[in-house]
Parts: sequence; C-alpha cells; structure tokens
Amino acid sequence: MPIPAVSTAKFTFKGINMTKLALRVLLTAFFLVFVLPLVPGAHFTGGFWPEGVAYGVLMAAVTWAFGVALAFFTIGTLGLGAILLIFGFWLIPAMQLQLLAHFFPQNLAFDSWGSAILAGLVMMVINILTGSITASANASVKRKNMRKDNEDSGNGDDSGK
Repeated sequence: MPIPAVSTAKFTFKGINMTKLALRVLLTAFFLVFVLPLVPGAHFTGGFWPEGVAYGVLMAAVTWAFGVALAFFTIGTLGLGAILLIFGFWLIPAMQLQLLAHFFPQNLAFDSWGSAILAGLVMMVINILTGSITASANASVKRKNMRKDNEDSGNGDDSGK
C-alpha cells in the first residue's frame, strides 16, 4: 500500500490560507515602508521590522473589518449600497489607510485625503497584481493536484466495471 504524499504548500487554519495571509502581510509592510513614502503627502516612520510588519497585520485586520462592514452595508440597504461600492471602490483603500493614520498618527500620516487616495490606489494596484500572481500560482497547484488525483485513481483495480 503506497504512503500518501503530504503537501506542505498549503497551511490552512479554519479555511484561511496562512501562507497567503503571511505573504500579504509582508507585502503590505513592504508597501508601507518603501513605497508609501514616495507618494507626495504620505508619511510612514519606522522600519520594516517591527513597525512595518505590525502595520501589515493591522491593515489585514482593518481590511477584514471593512469587508464585514461593507457586506452589512450592502445587505442593510437591500443592495442599493452595492451601487455606491461599484462607483466608490477606489476610495476603500484610502479610507482604510486614513483609519490606521487616525489611530496611529505617530507612525502613519497623510497631509490630505488626496494623498491618502493616491496611496490607496497604489496599494490597490499592487494588491491586484500580486493577487493575480498568487491566484495563478494557486490554480497551477490545484491543476497539478487534480492530475495527480486522476492518475492515482486510474491506477486502482477496475473490478467495479
């Protein structure tokens, strides 16, 4: 009897891919420390470790909370809020950044809403680009696993036919 292969490519906890979450936190930390200061009117003080990573974790929490709040908003307005979200989706990252800046002004600050919107758009583009890369990588891993499962099921005896 063959020993089943153990896949280390997917660390999950309650359905959350922890590897993808860790990469997203590190990418957000990279954005905050190295890219955000290039945006006019946006200020981040601190290094990659520990401030950047801590703010990456906070940003992940704020993003999750915004997702829940926006879902309730859409349901509470019987879908009419979805129209606002469709036309104002580009403001959501700016609101998330401004929320973090409000509670932690010692490390994150914006001169105006315009600089927060610009920083949010840059962050959104980076997330879209990296999200498509991770999605294509996940799809290739799934295809590989499906092929392997098909090969494994094809090697059994055909007594059921």
